[in-house]
Parts: sequence; C-alpha cells; structure tokens
Amino acid sequence: MCDSDNFNQWAESYDEDVDRSDQDDVFPFAGYKRVLERVGSLAGWREPKRLLDIGVGSGVLSARFYAAGWQITALDFSEEMLKQARLRMPRADFFHCDFSKGLPPELTGKTFDVIVMTYAFHHLSHKQQPVFLRSLLQFLEPGGRILVGDIAFETQDAFEACRKRFPGEWDENEYYPILTKLQAQLPDLQVKYEVISFCAGVIQICPRG
Repeated sequence: MCDSDNFNQWAESYDEDVDRSDQDDVFPFAGYKRVLERVGSLAGWREPKRLLDIGVGSGVLSARFYAAGWQITALDFSEEMLKQARLRMPRADFFHCDFSKGLPPELTGKTFDVIVMTYAFHHLSHKQQPVFLRSLLQFLEPGGRILVGDIAFETQDAFEACRKRFPGEWDENEYYPILTKLQAQLPDLQVKYEVISFCAGVIQICPRG
C-alpha cells in the first residue's frame, strides 16, 4: 500500500498533475477523464442512488454523483485528499481509513447500489485484489455492481508492453490489475473489462445470475 504521506503532500496539485498527464496522453493517466466518464455512464449519472467510493481522492468523480442527488459514502487513507473531497461534497459521509486493511466498522450492515474505485485499486497486491473484490459483495445491493477504473490491462502481454514503453514512469511498487488474472481468480463472478486507453480501462464486477 502506498504511503499516505505522499498523497497528503500531493493533494493540492493532484488534479492538475493528472490532467496534464491525461492531456499529453502519457503514462500513467492517459485516458483518465474518459475512465471517469465511463464509470459514471455505467453507474447511471441521472438516477440518484447510494454510492460507496473507495479511495475517493480529491472527489472529482463522486462530486458529479453528488450534484445529481446521490447519497455518497467515501473513504480515503489521505486526510489531505479528504479535505479536497469535503469541499466538493460537504454533506457526504467520509471515513479516513486504509482500505487495504478492510472497510470501516461503521459500514457493517450497510449496502450500496454502486461501489466505485478509481485509480486506487492498484495499491492492492495482485494477491489481495480478488480477495478484496469478493469482500465487497456483502456491501452490494441485489442487482448492484462494482466499477473499477484504473491503470489496468486486458492481458499480461499488454501489461508488459506498457512496462517496457515507460520504464522511467512505471512504478514497481504498484500492482496494475490484469483482467485475465482477475477472471481466473474470480470464476464465480462476472468480470468484464473495457479498454479506454493504452494504459487504462474500466472493470465491471457483479455476481452471476
């Protein structure tokens, strides 16, 4: 898991840095805005429901749901990021916690129509990722879905190609998800992937049936 101090220091310039990487179409944030847009589209922007945002960051994505009348519950391990998110969503429910150690006990028994993670899932190891996704099912309403927008790849080959293309920017301490691995580890769930850019995509997870 990344050091929260790094994100506390990055909080004020995070949105600007991400936008620059996206606009320049370079790793790691090429496709960032399109990823957020697609997550919102799949969730259904205009139908207010209950949303859990894990790794909310500065709140750019959830603020759009919030403005459309959704009930927002959000958590992050960086207090400075949460300060940014609170400015955008003053009436949302926030929790300061490290999700790699589990969700806050205050959420026990609560359920959500949509659970989103954008550019946070890759902080979990490849071994942790399927375990964590499965643990979220208890918080999901029947018919709900989990949407993960992130630096991600459809295959191991695509993963390795990007790693070779951007050796200076690639972070070996992060674990960018690979669809084929997740599908193999979660055979009882529907796990779909939509490519958004050469280094980003949206993963949809929901129970079968």
